[in-house]
Amino acid sequence: MTEESNEKLFEILLDAAKKVSMGSYDQTDSLMELTNQSKYPPMVSELAEAFGMMIVQVESREFNLEGLLSQLKAKNKRLEETLQRVQLLESVRGHLSKFVPQSVQDIIESNPENPDLNKHEKDISVLFLDIAGYTKMSETTSRDKMNHLIETYFSEFLNIIVENKGDINETAGDGLMILFQDDDPKIHALNAVSAAVGIQKRTGLINAAQKASGRPVTVNMGINSGTADVGSTRFSGIAGDRWTYTASGPVTNIAARVCGIADKGSILVTQSTADLLDDRFRLGDSRPHELKNVSVPIIVRQVEA
Repeated sequence: MTEESNEKLFEILLDAAKKVSMGSYDQTDSLMELTNQSKYPPMVSELAEAFGMMIVQVESREFNLEGLLSQLKAKNKRLEETLQRVQLLESVRGHLSKFVPQSVQDIIESNPENPDLNKHEKDISVLFLDIAGYTKMSETTSRDKMNHLIETYFSEFLNIIVENKGDINETAGDGLMILFQDDDPKIHALNAVSAAVGIQKRTGLINAAQKASGRPVTVNMGINSGTADVGSTRFSGIAGDRWTYTASGPVTNIAARVCGIADKGSILVTQSTADLLDDRFRLGDSRPHELKNVSVPIIVRQVEA
């Protein structure tokens, strides 16, 4: 073949290569024609055959890549849906955490598939807190102002309770029931009294700050330590199940009764709690008290400022 003919053939091959580089694979027929060694020089035929194989492999890989891309798109869609569900669950968890005690959250997070919410015997300290004269105050104060008052004080108390590793277990309008747990009884008793002293001091500061706008608030507290049944209680009825997580037993009842006899913003602890404290707290004299529905007198001591 003449040199001019060879240049023409190489131009065909060059054009095919350019089109392949731009993603066009419609040169297969012309390349197949050039592989005819009886009509074209061996070099041209070999190049045409090599280009043809290259096109086949590139097409195959592109097809595979398109398949992988489709799979990735499907997986991304599933991941987006999963992420949306996770975000929704996190939102629900965030809202529920406002109502669920921290101790329950910790149990569920440690074993989400099979959390142990059954009652177990534990050594704890229980702090009951009550705003004195709440009922009488609510008779002469609007509901909005009463709600604002409770939220103002209790919001401040929450920080102190958490700092001392307490867990608000129940609220009842003007009162709180707070649990303190630790493997060492001395630590949970210390935390309970530290929280009570912190709340007492913070109450005084809030009262001073709001002196011009409202009457001062008196917060009475009672603390008791000992063994209680801590865990869930389940109530079943036609309407369904209702679960509560709390501490039950004489320890809790006595703490509530001791809070009931506290007055003038005092902190009263039972001898059971006092025996666990060190000398960082100064306690008043021991005084036996007859408590409602408690068969024997209970020794109570006041935490002095």
